Amino acid sequence: MFDYEIKIAKTKEEKESVFRLRFEIFKKELGKAFSSESLETDIYDKYCDHLIVIDHSKNLVIGTYRLLLDYKVNPKIGFYSEKIFDIKNIKKLKERKLELSRSCIHKDYREGIIIHLLWSGIAKYIKENNVRYVFGSVRLNSTEPNYVSSCFSLVKQKYYASSQFRVYPLKKCIFKGLDKKLKVTEYKDTFLKLPALVKGYLRSGVKICGEPAWNPDFGSVVLFIILDIENMSKTYRRHFLGL
Repeated sequence: MFDYEIKIAKTKEEKESVFRLRFEIFKKELGKAFSSESLETDIYDKYCDHLIVIDHSKNLVIGTYRLLLDYKVNPKIGFYSEKIFDIKNIKKLKERKLELSRSCIHKDYREGIIIHLLWSGIAKYIKENNVRYVFGSVRLNSTEPNYVSSCFSLVKQKYYASSQFRVYPLKKCIFKGLDKKLKVTEYKDTFLKLPALVKGYLRSGVKICGEPAWNPDFGSVVLFIILDIENMSKTYRRHFLGL
């Protein structure tokens, strides 16, 4: 029997568990050591809420998402996404906005139930805070130019946001290997090559807002995504939001 709890981290110990989990995953899987203290944290963390899944049978934080509401943003540093993208069009949106970042799950718990719990926690947070737009960036599986170009071709043809949501990689974050002329026709095969998280997002109604960008923090290629809650898939709205 599972003994999982989904909640917002409140105590110093819970938050340190989040930073320790992030360090372990990002260090081992992305090859980036962020500090000598085995904690991965940055200047944005103190303005965010940290959604966590706890396995009480082991007293262990096993999953997390970082949540940053627009009214909690420090105007001197902005959203985390602004390190990579020009998001002025997103910031113009008048309704409540929520940025998601730093999502990860412990390597021993990557079954569907944990991401389901995290999404359920995000859905509750969205309802409690009257959020209209959810955005952030999501990592692709590879930095190989043909793979990135194929993924972008697919999402541009099938899942592209309207111009009011357009974002642009900052000059230092432009992915120089992108072939903008590449056109994929095998939509199903290309879709299956996307990361599982991206596929889940797209099925929920998420749109891609612009070209892929290079994320220097993790040495990866990312896509900027946005979800308008009012345009969310009916199945997902009913399941996660009860609407």
